[in-house]
Amino acid sequence: MGKLIVFNHKMSLLYDDLYSYIERVNNIDTDNDIIICPSNIYLEAFVNNSLYPIGAQNLHFALDNKHTGEVSTDQLKSLGVLYSLIGHYDRVREFNENVNIVNEKLIAALDANIVPILCFGEDVTDDYRNVIPSLLDGYLKGVMNIEFIIFAYEPVYAVGTGILPNTDKISEVTKFIRKYLMDKYGKRATLIYGGSVDSSNIQEIISSCDVDGALIGDISSNSTEVIRIIDSLK
Repeated sequence: MGKLIVFNHKMSLLYDDLYSYIERVNNIDTDNDIIICPSNIYLEAFVNNSLYPIGAQNLHFALDNKHTGEVSTDQLKSLGVLYSLIGHYDRVREFNENVNIVNEKLIAALDANIVPILCFGEDVTDDYRNVIPSLLDGYLKGVMNIEFIIFAYEPVYAVGTGILPNTDKISEVTKFIRKYLMDKYGKRATLIYGGSVDSSNIQEIISSCDVDGALIGDISSNSTEVIRIIDSLK
């Protein structure tokens, strides 16, 4: 059974490399499901030329059109964007997105039939048994249809740091998350792991831990690394 691999470019792909990247990634032979989340300025190019579904890295929850610099769910839908990252730690840390904002974005995405890729995780000094239920309860307030959400567990100390928890730890936490969501919502969630994942460790993570795939960060704008990542899953 194929895995779900989400590539989050962040700000790392340059225009001069855009179409060669799309062409190289289009030529990958894989049974895995791939979602690409480029910068907003490249969304149209990817939607029109990529063979894979495209996700945004962010969206605004408001239904009006008065928020300079933001992108609405209507705009994303009109372009053909099918997914969006929600609650990524970069946004939480740098733009002070609190639990209420993440919750509003999650609901806005679901209302627009955009599949949310909901990011969450604990810090190194946190007890995940306390932090993760608290985060999920806040993020999922008013939400029952969790089968339409991709849950991306990303321990915040691993995001962009190169610090990877051992697979025993990842497995322990992901099993806890699965049980928590099943006990509360009665449904099996789609759960992927993110945080310092690359071609050298993705196979071990996916084969050893209870996850449906992985979320890859800014190295995913390197088409050679993308090919290595997908090849390592064969």
